Amino acid sequence: MTRRRILPLCSVLAVAFGSLTHLQAEVRSWTNSGGKEIKAELVDVEGDKAVLNMSGQNFPVPIASLSVEDQAFIKEWKKSAPTDTAGDSAIKPNWDDPWPKSISADVSQEIEVIKEDEESGEYIYASDHYEFICDVKLNTSVVKRFSLLFEATNQYVRELPLGMVKPFREERHKIHLFESRAGYESAGGPPSSAGVYISRGGEGDILVPLTSLGVKKVGSNFSVDYDKENTTLSHEISHQITDKEYYALGSRGWFTEGMAEYIAHSGYRSGKFNVDDLQKLKAYVTAYGEDNTGGRALGEEFTAPDLKEFMTQEYDSFLANAGFNYGFGALLVYYFFHMDGEKDAANIKNFLKALKEGKKLPEIHEPLLAGRTWDELEADVRKNWRSRGIRIEFR
Repeated sequence: MTRRRILPLCSVLAVAFGSLTHLQAEVRSWTNSGGKEIKAELVDVEGDKAVLNMSGQNFPVPIASLSVEDQAFIKEWKKSAPTDTAGDSAIKPNWDDPWPKSISADVSQEIEVIKEDEESGEYIYASDHYEFICDVKLNTSVVKRFSLLFEATNQYVRELPLGMVKPFREERHKIHLFESRAGYESAGGPPSSAGVYISRGGEGDILVPLTSLGVKKVGSNFSVDYDKENTTLSHEISHQITDKEYYALGSRGWFTEGMAEYIAHSGYRSGKFNVDDLQKLKAYVTAYGEDNTGGRALGEEFTAPDLKEFMTQEYDSFLANAGFNYGFGALLVYYFFHMDGEKDAANIKNFLKALKEGKKLPEIHEPLLAGRTWDELEADVRKNWRSRGIRIEFR
């Protein structure tokens, strides 16, 4: 896989005590023929123009106006750029289904062997929606077992009535698996992490060491430790199938990370999520998790930043206090999903529809405010979480 240099500030994505990481495509310096420099992220190439993103806004720039080095970078980027997603327009977004109570993967699915090449050391297996690219040969029963986490997470995002289209694409999502942590880190996996999603303008692959999936070597074969299902990986899986419009400024951070936390900590076991399990999410956010591992430990009484500032901050700022922000983001997402207004998630759906329409700050937050001031929204968040045993005061 062709990789790009990763922006250091995004290289460690605020994951519970380093358990998992989400890497973004590179923010780099770009120079035009007149010598002027800007810092931006390449997110697309449209004909003879490169689409550069600065502070959440896209700007088409003629490729010919850029430096020779920049043009070479674009050429390499295109080699591993995501496939055409024009077919997304044919997918009908799910906005109206009832909120799911439980999610189950298809445990009867068969695993397809696409490639087993001992000479090249590449072994490819496929479940319904994922392609697992391994550096070691695995028994299909092992692949079938750990694929349940990926398939269940995919089904979860499909059933959330939040207008997603990426989970419904026909092409399989790519997962790169490594027998050793050394192989994983050599391919770009951060040390001590359980997995990483590497994004290229809203598209990308996931890298995972097999140990994070509970896969262990027994003699010359591999087996799955059923007691070591790493559900934190659902966070990264969620990122991979979240529509790129939802990563805009004003959403990227509190919503994208909060939703990934919401999904990963809903209560998972053997291919099934219990969406109604608030206690697991609450334990994860307020303490150290139900099993005392990986929680955010915010406590049941804490002070939160000004809500408007929190929800409009740049992503780098969000990552600067990641432990708190991930946990508080999860509480905010839960509030908008289950507590706000008529408890029908109508306001956050309208917020996401505004993102789909390409609207920007401050307009995109108007549906969330729903006629309230920011102070009034803070008061409602405070009131609803207090009734669930969490006391939040806003600065």
